[in-house]
Amino acid sequence: MKLKMLIVLVLFIAVAASGCSDSETTTYETEEGEEIEVTSTNGDDWCPVGSSWTSSNPNTGEQVSMVVTGKEMVDGVEMCQAEFNSNNPEDEIARIEYMWSEDGEIFSWKYFDENENLVSEMSMKDGTMTMVDEEGNVNTITTGQ
Repeated sequence: MKLKMLIVLVLFIAVAASGCSDSETTTYETEEGEEIEVTSTNGDDWCPVGSSWTSSNPNTGEQVSMVVTGKEMVDGVEMCQAEFNSNNPEDEIARIEYMWSEDGEIFSWKYFDENENLVSEMSMKDGTMTMVDEEGNVNTITTGQ
């Protein structure tokens, strides 16, 4: 399921960045019979607040959704915010908070379980990726920037 969530997220970002000027809803169907509904607004903006997508599997009742919720200044950098939600009982992750900068060089992912406990997080800033797992173990990777 996590791979499907990432594929849907990539689809969402591509549609959100496609330049739609008015609110527009498009429905896609996957090979597995799942429906993905994408609503795009503010397509000329790098952070299309209000844009959303929803994917549902009519066979299982599983639903995942994401909405771009706003912008926030973090350490002097304007970041776009989005929230991802899932009701799949097999997934450890029920909600993800995602933030990214306009140039894509800075981002943050925070993963929460169904009880709103932080499961893990990952961030990238100044060429350093930091990952924190459920036990609080911190791993960093520095790129050649």
